[in-house]
Amino acid sequence: MRSVLTILTIALGGAAMGQTTLTDNDCRVTLTNAFGNLRVIDSSYPSAYSYCLRLDTTQSIGSRTTNYTGWLKLFDDANPTDESIKAELTVYEGATLVQRTVADGVKVWSYDPIGNAYSVNAYNVESGPNVVNYRGGFINLFKETAMGTPQNLMALMDQASITGAARVKDWLGGLSFTGQQVIDANDPTHITNLIWQKLPDNSRFVQFNTETYDTGLTWTLNSVQIHKEDKIGTSTRVLDTYLTLAKDSNGFPLSYTKTSTDFTFVPPARSKVLASPRTIKF
Repeated sequence: MRSVLTILTIALGGAAMGQTTLTDNDCRVTLTNAFGNLRVIDSSYPSAYSYCLRLDTTQSIGSRTTNYTGWLKLFDDANPTDESIKAELTVYEGATLVQRTVADGVKVWSYDPIGNAYSVNAYNVESGPNVVNYRGGFINLFKETAMGTPQNLMALMDQASITGAARVKDWLGGLSFTGQQVIDANDPTHITNLIWQKLPDNSRFVQFNTETYDTGLTWTLNSVQIHKEDKIGTSTRVLDTYLTLAKDSNGFPLSYTKTSTDFTFVPPARSKVLASPRTIKF
């Protein structure tokens, strides 16, 4: 297993002048800024923002390796007269689609292509004695419906926030954040902050690679790595997950512009309705 220190050396390769250790508060300030900058104003919808996140997971058990890829697209139109939040999550095992979850602005659909079955729940309930806030209702239901699929994408979506300002939560319960800051020797406005939470034995850690080109006014989240080791019988299972944000040719977060076929789900022929979505366990 690569240690956090090894990954730090690789990630910060190149010309640098001095390294500074970051406190827990330093890390949280950087991540809050970077998470908030995941949201990009959509060029076609002035009142909306959007983003597209990618997940790559490698699961190794003994000599057997399985690769998963996931895409999370979010479109949030905050127009007060026509508020609409839509999202789509697709998960592949190798080249095979194993889960598709769609929030169409009214309902969340979770489809199991292997079993040709789906579940559906509404998140636009805004009447009655127990009023469900539309935005909060969306994120809670989407996370619940997508349970068992890459929950790390859900965590990042939640912390980037569609219900207010971005905020940082612990990814490994109760542990402080720590990190290293490196200033580019050739360009002092270019700073890299590598931030992590980790267990003492490195069997679990989460690491954030953030970068700024304006001396810390605006931070960009380049990637998140989540590492986990556990036991399956007598074999060691190793899960390595990487979350990345789609970017344009200049390295800035890429706006995901909605098309007419996105965020829609039509139950396939002969599909059956489930009370709850099928769990993908990894």
